[in-house]
Amino acid sequence: MLITLHVSAGKTPNTFHVQQLVTAKDVVLFDEPPSLLLRLQAYPAYAGRWVRGMLATTFLPAGYPSSTGANYISYCTWSGVTNFAVTANSVLASTFLLYSVGLGAGSIAAAGALNWVLKDGLGQLGTLIFGKVIAHNFDIHSKSWYFLSNVMLMLATAIEMCTIVVPQHFLIMASVANCIKGLAWMANGSTRSVFNLSFAKDNNIADITAKSTSQWIFASLFGTAIGASMCTTVGQNVPVAMACYSLLAGITIYSAYKTCKNVPLPTLNNTRLQLLAQLFLGRVREAAAAKSRSQRRQGYTSWDKDGGGGDDAIDDSQIEYDRSFDEELAHKIPSPVMLASDEPLALIAKALNDDRLMNPRIFVGGSLYETVAGDPELLIVLLATFKYSHYMVLPSTGFIHVVLHEAADQRDICQAYLHACILRTRTRQGVRLHAGEMAELRIALQDSLLAAERLTTPFMNALSECGWRTEKVVVEAVRRRARWS
Repeated sequence: MLITLHVSAGKTPNTFHVQQLVTAKDVVLFDEPPSLLLRLQAYPAYAGRWVRGMLATTFLPAGYPSSTGANYISYCTWSGVTNFAVTANSVLASTFLLYSVGLGAGSIAAAGALNWVLKDGLGQLGTLIFGKVIAHNFDIHSKSWYFLSNVMLMLATAIEMCTIVVPQHFLIMASVANCIKGLAWMANGSTRSVFNLSFAKDNNIADITAKSTSQWIFASLFGTAIGASMCTTVGQNVPVAMACYSLLAGITIYSAYKTCKNVPLPTLNNTRLQLLAQLFLGRVREAAAAKSRSQRRQGYTSWDKDGGGGDDAIDDSQIEYDRSFDEELAHKIPSPVMLASDEPLALIAKALNDDRLMNPRIFVGGSLYETVAGDPELLIVLLATFKYSHYMVLPSTGFIHVVLHEAADQRDICQAYLHACILRTRTRQGVRLHAGEMAELRIALQDSLLAAERLTTPFMNALSECGWRTEKVVVEAVRRRARWS
């Protein structure tokens, strides 16, 4: 008789599952206290499972992966690398601050201790002032400010390290560095709360925030250990210290950029709304071209009121909007996860003159008086064209201005961006739209307004079906609305 034993780990450390096979049809399952040999054989499997469980419960939210959004592990990984590099650089910079106030001489004088306290107080005061001015921008461009916060941390670290070169200016340099660091941590913490909220799929924002804190602590402990090792090796050698700083700064900037690329924010801001409107209009253009080709193959000809026929009677800049819209296009715009990796950071896009957001740039939030530049004739044209709308759109040199009515809601904002993107497309096609040619401008505004009105409903439906939160549209840093009737 051939007897085969199959041993696997049980539910507890002292229980093992033993499967005894006598024949192919005779299988007996039983649990029994294991012998030393069986325990040694099963221990690696149990230990591995125990370690994975401990790591999961410590660093991952309950119910992962169903309780979090897509890209969560990638986001946590790159965020952890960022925190590690920032902490290591901070340890290095703090050491050089101590050298600047006299640690290298064997003791810290009373004046040095006073300077150390003053630089913290002055830095915190500066943080309050700057926070008052720019904190309202964190909701609109969360990714940009997260990235910029890490850049500011590296700048502050560089200033702190340079204090050893000019210790007589310690107070002013350390205070400026502390101010920059305070603002950076304010922006970093505020934007990370937005990121955590985007990953909460099971009303578990508190759990995700707690696990984010655990991940940050672990990365910081590792960074502290590496930073302390660097300090021991580097000593007061400035060139070597700057080389270490440069390496860690490069890791910080790159990992912060990758972190932003793995956050699928479902809210609509200025950047995402422009990208989605442009992509949506591109799909409409493709559908219009396909329908036109199909009609030509079928011998169908459309006639205008003057007796002219064919597609040549339709202006090229308007053909995609004068065709019937195919409802199936509603599924062809990207979801938040799909757009996340292609979404440009607003600050970088502006610096690099990214054509997706610039040339011309869509500007929201200006006053109506500034938009028309005091031109009464232009104001009359706008009031006549947008009398029944809750927004106004006006192209100018390098800009397309959007003025929102005080009663404008999310649908009106989406329509305004569609309208602005239509005018941007026509501007890029060489159509001249400016206040110097009032008649042509009035016709272009009226035609594009009708096009935007027809496309707004399918555009809003497409956004909702692809997971975008159309009830959350934030495009203004400071709410600045106009009133007209």
